[in-house]
Amino acid sequence: MSGRHAANSSKKPLIIVICAVVLVALIAGAVILFMNFSGKNDNSATTVPTSAISTTAVNTDPTQNISDSASEPTQPAAESGVTSQEPTEQGFTSESSDNDSEIVVPTISGEEQKPKFSATLVPYYAKDENSSEEVSLRDLFGSAYSGGGFTFNEDGTFIDGITNTSANSGAYIVEGDNIIITYSNDKNVIAAVTEWNGNVPKEFTVNFGGITVSFK
Repeated sequence: MSGRHAANSSKKPLIIVICAVVLVALIAGAVILFMNFSGKNDNSATTVPTSAISTTAVNTDPTQNISDSASEPTQPAAESGVTSQEPTEQGFTSESSDNDSEIVVPTISGEEQKPKFSATLVPYYAKDENSSEEVSLRDLFGSAYSGGGFTFNEDGTFIDGITNTSANSGAYIVEGDNIIITYSNDKNVIAAVTEWNGNVPKEFTVNFGGITVSFK
């Protein structure tokens, strides 16, 4: 009996050692599997953003946009069929129509014509001939009043920048102390020169329906 008891007692430490080895092996195997699994997840997580960043960089390349914009030709304004004119400081265009020089200006007194000139005269005072009261230029010309005046060119054409109207240019002649002004719509206006500076009028008056307007 004592021999068997001794044999059983010697086997217990061996079993404990075997169990410990098996347990350590299981733990080591579990650790290795966990590390491998974690490593795969890390690689996957790292790869995805890289692809996204690469795609974004391709789509937002500013060089492509600049190249496309630069390759588009700018359409000239002349192709639209509209000719623009720059306004002058007086608020009217500085060029007359090509046909204005062909307008026939009637003579009135038969006096010898004086040379054409280059000058701009603007209205500064208006008076009612009947009451002799001053009249506001804004009231006289209405909402179309632009604040400009007459611009005369040496080629015999002129621009009327007093109001914003479609027929604001034409031709003129200087006959004695009168400037006969003929618009492109055949309307005639006479400017009576009251003061000269050589061959250039320094001041004149125009009658607009009973209102005398002074220009200088």
